[in-house]
Amino acid sequence: MTAGSRRILTPVSIALAVLSTSVCAFAHHSFSAEFDVGRPVQLTGTVAEMEWTNPHAWIHIETMDGDGNREHWAVELLGVNSLVRSGLTPRSINAGDVLTIVGFGARDGTNTANASSVTRTETGERLWTSSSERD
Repeated sequence: MTAGSRRILTPVSIALAVLSTSVCAFAHHSFSAEFDVGRPVQLTGTVAEMEWTNPHAWIHIETMDGDGNREHWAVELLGVNSLVRSGLTPRSINAGDVLTIVGFGARDGTNTANASSVTRTETGERLWTSSSERD
């Protein structure tokens, strides 16, 4: 390898390393960057879909606002490994189930939330709760 090619290859290699590291850093977000503890939400609605995906599972529910208008909410849970360890499985929640979800809304004001607890509305069965909510 010549000195000239090393002068070009070294900065390019460093730039690629920095770029690949920044992509990994953005792949997972902090709670406070996306959700607002000053915007608590309690949602009761029908499950449209349960996404059992990494890095976080999502529950999509249809709710009604105070004026009777239908709203779609996307609610983030923990990663699937954490959920399974706490007892929640892919079969625990199905489309059509009616749930009450307590959590915190998105900073950007969209109908996105992060759950701190998920309860089956009809029976009061607590399906999942964050460690900070456990009795």
